[in-house]
Amino acid sequence: MALLKEVELMRNWYEQGLYGSLELIESFVSGIEKQAIESIKNYEQNKETIILHEPDDGSFIYTIDVHQGLTDQTWDLNIIFNEYFPSLQRSSALLTVCGYFEHELNKLCILYQKEYSYQLSPADLNGKGIDRSINYLEKVVGLDSQKSSDEWSQIKSIQKIRNLLVHQSGKLHNQKGNLSQEVINYIHKIDSLKKGRTEIIINEGFLAHVVSIYKGYLDLLSKKNQDETR
Repeated sequence: MALLKEVELMRNWYEQGLYGSLELIESFVSGIEKQAIESIKNYEQNKETIILHEPDDGSFIYTIDVHQGLTDQTWDLNIIFNEYFPSLQRSSALLTVCGYFEHELNKLCILYQKEYSYQLSPADLNGKGIDRSINYLEKVVGLDSQKSSDEWSQIKSIQKIRNLLVHQSGKLHNQKGNLSQEVINYIHKIDSLKKGRTEIIINEGFLAHVVSIYKGYLDLLSKKNQDETR
């Protein structure tokens, strides 16, 4: 009976809770990508070229490109509007996506705590975010955490990208000038990531990739532990 109850708890969280809200996060990611693409189109279609003349005789001197108050005298507008600004949009969205999955796993921990009256809560464990939740499910609940899976390995790499955005504003070098080789190696593996001049560039497709990796891991976590409790 206890095993059946545990299977039902996991199934309800997975099928009713997680999948009910996963559709929202996928729609959110799709909307962010559409906004990024539209901003690039807006730049290509609406950037202005201004011709400068000599004040006295009106002879041609040179032209400058202008868009949204920026000029190519100061900025590389193609990089700013085709890469940098869209990457900023995706960076902000990545924090939301990671926070969503952390929240869902924490909800699962709370469900187990309430259902089985565990004295320890997730907040009683060291760490934070997804690491704390997985440790709780592993050490307190006794679930198979699937930490040997490729999905978990990728989640740890995604966390490094997330932390780079939060703590270093996406800059590849920290205040001491040190470069994270793990992050660089991951960038080289993922087509939708790029090493910019000083910062990481998030291109179209990375957010969907992140959702897919997290979803794959939670699929694995749910299926494995439902199978083992039957």
